[in-house]
Amino acid sequence: MNNSFWGKLLDILTDGKHLFFVFAVALSSFTIYYFGLLPQYNRYLVACSVACSLLLLVQIVISVFYWIVSIILRNKNVEDLVNDPYCLEVLYDLYKNNGNPLDLDNLNGKVISLLNLELIYKVQPMPLQLHNRFDEIGHEYSPYNISPLGVKYLRRKLNNQ
Repeated sequence: MNNSFWGKLLDILTDGKHLFFVFAVALSSFTIYYFGLLPQYNRYLVACSVACSLLLLVQIVISVFYWIVSIILRNKNVEDLVNDPYCLEVLYDLYKNNGNPLDLDNLNGKVISLLNLELIYKVQPMPLQLHNRFDEIGHEYSPYNISPLGVKYLRRKLNNQ
């Protein structure tokens, strides 16, 4: 939105990360109204509690929708990645290695995608390496292993073939 006070306030109130804050404001304004702690501000407290309650409801609906869409997109991305021949070969090699890690290129796009979707994981963090030649840059290898999620998708793919 814009940089005004109301724009920033609206950004904070409609952001799903501030769900607890909106819940606390709605609950506190409703409690103050219900117990009559500030009777001279009754109209404003009712308006505030109704507005915050509606905003809370909208935030919950948006959060649930976002959660469902992210799960669907994640499963679609995993299925697309497992259908890729190179990724399937990497998963198969890691699975065939019986828990022993294999060295894979850290900068390979498919390896990065497998790592981001948690189908594989790094066994140990990469140590700092100094390069002596230009050809060594970009070919840093780290040990990787297959995750239980990767085993599940690999078995499913192999059973379908």
